[in-house]
Amino acid sequence: MKADFSSLMVLLVIFVILIRGRRIDRYDAFLSGAKAGLHTAVSLTPGLCAMMLLLALLQSSGLETLLTRLISPLLRAINLPPEAAPLLLMRPLSGAGSLTVLEDIFIRCGPDSRTGRLASVLMGSSETILYTMTVYLGAAGVKRVPDAMWVSLMAYGVSVLVAAAVV
Repeated sequence: MKADFSSLMVLLVIFVILIRGRRIDRYDAFLSGAKAGLHTAVSLTPGLCAMMLLLALLQSSGLETLLTRLISPLLRAINLPPEAAPLLLMRPLSGAGSLTVLEDIFIRCGPDSRTGRLASVLMGSSETILYTMTVYLGAAGVKRVPDAMWVSLMAYGVSVLVAAAVV
């Protein structure tokens, strides 16, 4: 613990020396950074609203339940429990939504069941792809979805297959 504290103190001292060496108005620098951050947040709002609308439509329309039923036979074929289907569908879309699905899996199947362990591995080995791409590409001003989305979704598919084989 001492090494961590001393490392932090060294970084703090270096930071103070660098700031004191420069003659900048700290308050103006703070305000300009806050202004830039607010501008970024405002520019991301339409994409995030569209993502939340999509999630609400998926859940309230019953499309999520229909998709779960449709992919259940495929999941059985690759040795995945059908109870994990809602998590597989939700994880690329929403972190909070997938945490809710994970909690539901734990309640229904138990955290130590194969389904619970598999769901835990899937949560830990994957990212909310579409949300992350909305935020980062929106901040960068990218209007068209690049090939990175398809590569990310393929990597997610590989993580699902590996989880099915390992757990």
